[in-house]
Amino acid sequence: MKISNKIIMGTLWLAHYLCPPPEKVDEIYAHAKKHNERQVFKLPRNKWGIVYKDLKIHTQIGSYHCLRMRKKGQIPEKAILYIGGGGGVYNYYKSQLFLAKKLLKRVKAEIYYPFYPPATKHPIRETYKMIFESYRAMLNDYSHENISVVGLSFGATAAMTMISWNNYYGEMLHMPALTIGLSPGHVPANQVERESLKVLRGIDPYITADMVEAYGQIHRGGQDLDHWLIHTAHGDFRNAGKIYLYFGEKESLVYAAPIYRQSLEKAGADFKVHIEPGMPHCYGIGKINKAAKSTYDEYIALINDL
Repeated sequence: MKISNKIIMGTLWLAHYLCPPPEKVDEIYAHAKKHNERQVFKLPRNKWGIVYKDLKIHTQIGSYHCLRMRKKGQIPEKAILYIGGGGGVYNYYKSQLFLAKKLLKRVKAEIYYPFYPPATKHPIRETYKMIFESYRAMLNDYSHENISVVGLSFGATAAMTMISWNNYYGEMLHMPALTIGLSPGHVPANQVERESLKVLRGIDPYITADMVEAYGQIHRGGQDLDHWLIHTAHGDFRNAGKIYLYFGEKESLVYAAPIYRQSLEKAGADFKVHIEPGMPHCYGIGKINKAAKSTYDEYIALINDL
């Protein structure tokens, strides 16, 4: 493993030991619910050359915020649906907003940033519904041929599930031309997958193997949801644009890479699944070292070349 990779992994393990994350279902739910109750949406002020708008997204259950942001004075022809992470359980949207603003500097596009409901509020189906409706709203102003999706962790899961949603529910929307997924999740659906995840126990300081299954339980919210809404790598990925998925070798969710690959091959999708040696969960969020820079630059080029 390269020196920079060792430093990154060492830092993450130190953070893990100093502040170990809850791993049991009840503990995670209580911790996340308390955290989420403190999160209040506030429209940012137009400054630093960025113009913001609050787009309201409605479902049968609720009304939610989707933040639109673009560079001042620019009328872009492209748009990006940027979906933050948090396991679908934690609301980290405000703390991750700087990542979307960082990307905005590198692309000629407007960014849509959904403040989706976490699973502590409703079962995960409502989360996916809100994100799908955010994409539907984008089509009012942009062609699907000029839309990219960038998802981090659960955001990558949601990006892939949006494709499944379109197929399973017969929505008949044209899917985005490009989907970039950094470490999409998947809850084991059988004993074979459970064993594959178990082999990676102790490799990931950020999302442990036990947390993967625990988050799946929280996603259900006590309801009997469709298989693909929980076991997301088993989704229907037909009728999609180009798909690029990136995993780190040193993360628990890398066990899902071959499962996604199999489903994508079955769908006849145009895709790439990349596993970066020695790197952690969502390593490609920025230029933290040479490997991360390579991935970050690669998908930015893909977005700009649409």
